[in-house]
Amino acid sequence: MRTLLLFRGAPGCGKSTYIKEHGLSDYVLSADQIRMLCGSPIQGTDGYMAITQKNDKYVWQVLFQMLETRMMHGDFTVIDATNSKTVEMNRYKDLAKKYRYRIFIIDMTGLPIEECKRRNAGRDTIRRVPEAVIDNMYARFATQKIPSGIKVLSPETAMDEIQFHSIDLNGYERIVMVGDVHGCYTALSSALDFFGGIRNDIFYIFCGDYIDRGIENAQVVQFLTSIMDRPNVCLLEGNHERWLYNWSHDERSHSDVFEQKTRRELEEAGIDKKRVRQLYRRLHQCAYFTYETTDAYSPDWLVTHGGLANDQDYHSTLGLIAIPTYQMIHGVGRYQELDKVSFAWGVKTHRANQVFGHRNIQEYPIDMGHYCYDLEGKVEFGGSLRFLILEHGKDPAGYEIKNTVFAKPEEVKETPVQDNDVTVLVDSMRQSKDVQEKSFGKISAFNFTRNAFYKGNWNALTTKARGLFIAPDDGRIIARGYEKFFKINERDETKIENLSSVLKFPVSAYVKENGYLGLVSYDPYADDLFFATKGSISGDMVNAFKEMLLGQLRSTGKDMFDDLKQYLKETNLTLAFEVIDPVNDPHIIEYDSAHIVLLDAIINQVQFSKLSYETLVIVANLFHFQVKEKAAEFANWQEFYAWYEAASAPDYLYHDHHIEGFVFEDSDGYMVKLKTAYYNNWKFMRSVVESVRKYGAIRYTSSLTTKEQNEFYGFLRQKYADDSDFKDRSKRYDIISLRKEFFRSRADK
Repeated sequence: MRTLLLFRGAPGCGKSTYIKEHGLSDYVLSADQIRMLCGSPIQGTDGYMAITQKNDKYVWQVLFQMLETRMMHGDFTVIDATNSKTVEMNRYKDLAKKYRYRIFIIDMTGLPIEECKRRNAGRDTIRRVPEAVIDNMYARFATQKIPSGIKVLSPETAMDEIQFHSIDLNGYERIVMVGDVHGCYTALSSALDFFGGIRNDIFYIFCGDYIDRGIENAQVVQFLTSIMDRPNVCLLEGNHERWLYNWSHDERSHSDVFEQKTRRELEEAGIDKKRVRQLYRRLHQCAYFTYETTDAYSPDWLVTHGGLANDQDYHSTLGLIAIPTYQMIHGVGRYQELDKVSFAWGVKTHRANQVFGHRNIQEYPIDMGHYCYDLEGKVEFGGSLRFLILEHGKDPAGYEIKNTVFAKPEEVKETPVQDNDVTVLVDSMRQSKDVQEKSFGKISAFNFTRNAFYKGNWNALTTKARGLFIAPDDGRIIARGYEKFFKINERDETKIENLSSVLKFPVSAYVKENGYLGLVSYDPYADDLFFATKGSISGDMVNAFKEMLLGQLRSTGKDMFDDLKQYLKETNLTLAFEVIDPVNDPHIIEYDSAHIVLLDAIINQVQFSKLSYETLVIVANLFHFQVKEKAAEFANWQEFYAWYEAASAPDYLYHDHHIEGFVFEDSDGYMVKLKTAYYNNWKFMRSVVESVRKYGAIRYTSSLTTKEQNEFYGFLRQKYADDSDFKDRSKRYDIISLRKEFFRSRADK
């Protein structure tokens, strides 16, 4: 927790011994330790070795940099230093104010100077200081006082006083704990009405995340500032409240959601920044209290925003102050690991019940078991505002208020181009700096630019301009591929914690093949089939795709070319294929032979639309095409998330094979994709291959994080040294062949 503990006393007064005996060693920043890291001991005129003081300016600079880094995370920190000067202590005080730390100092100056000198004489020679140094410090102790605002503690009572103690709330009729609000004032107001508004005989604990994603942020902030000074209200800090701090101090936040939406709402409502600064200063790290319900429950309750994993003895020497504030706010472990956190809490010797918000991907009920209560109900996406009520003589009771005022899921998804006029679309794309046009006679290919891709400039035009072939003069779409869709966690709406509110179930999962996109449609100008990749209608890749498709048609034993041409002419469809060419165009996943897989039948119109999977299977059977594999169908979020977790594992195999990943499609046609860990790993190692071939090494070897990656890198370095062809950039080396060679060499060893 945000607690800073200083010591004041001369060398030899017992600071280091006190730190060791009270279990504080793991939390210490010591100037002497940094001095020893910066320079070796030096010999004094008396012949003894001593800690050098020559780097002191740098030593203190490093110590304060380290301290501020710890304070950013809310780490409990102990400073092992003498603190004889007021100016030194004021510097700590300023940082404590900036990061909202409690600051204490254990005063050990009561030790008589002669006893201090006697102890100093008995220390190891390397840590012994001249007696003149002690004399000088005691003189400063007498004349330079401890600044106000730093609480002075005696060594005998200090450890008890710095603890974060529970408060007794048994005098209240009820305790009401409210989950994440996320700018949903209507739901919050309904919840307050449920128990009669803000009453003096009820103690209220709000779990944090008061803003963002909802559409009533200003009303929520106004409400909070109206109740923040009440003695029966405890407002916890969530991970979104940092943006309120930034805004109220005229700083830009690191949140696109806040900057694009919440900021505008606050400013349009004329919210007073001074009041918001006051609100932020009143936010608590946790609530730890005692309240008797029934004999089945411990009277101790701990409430944080993120949730902790260990029901440890919070009455122990350090207790809660040992937990970094960052973990109280963001939770222990990864966002997805709530099940592990609650299990770890419950299996320990039970001492307290725990309540939190922040995360609930798995959509657990309020009472999760393991003495844990989850108050995150996705209120901002039309879910529920959750709250928990404690009353004497009754079991804890959870309630949910359904939210009716929220941004609809379709508002979260990419807004489509509304005009279905091809001419309007062409004009819009030609005016966009993020869309490029490549002309092929009467037909132009439109695609997003590399700059749009790398800068993430995604909008209705750039997502649509992807393998889009148009005859501009005739205002006719000749062929089209998919609109750009994204990986899970790539964008805000595809973050795993948001997908449960974005996806419309049932959701289907399709195996994602690892090749390139081939498109075939009808060409009205040539009365022929039109073949293309995402960006071209000619070249080796187009020719390879054409030969595979025509070969597939011929393999049926009858000429189906004209049948396919007539079908595409009559239906105005583009057939999209994954083209797998392991000889001429190997990617990441190994295949035995070249082939094509029918992915979808897309209608040649402005608004993206395609045939259902069931109809696609009929089309595939008609022309004897291999069709994409439907791997699973999920009826609800729990089924989807279980699959996602399994498919995200480092050792995941689909039917005993490595694959690129999956494409998920919901009942509204919304698509999102998942790449397997195997694919991501070897795609990264492909970039390592390119770097080694060009430079002989990579710049940042720290990016190699596994044993296999480091061994493969060593294999590449050796190949670079031994094989002159490997350095020749005109020669082709694909990742699949190199990977196989690497595994053979490792097997030989």
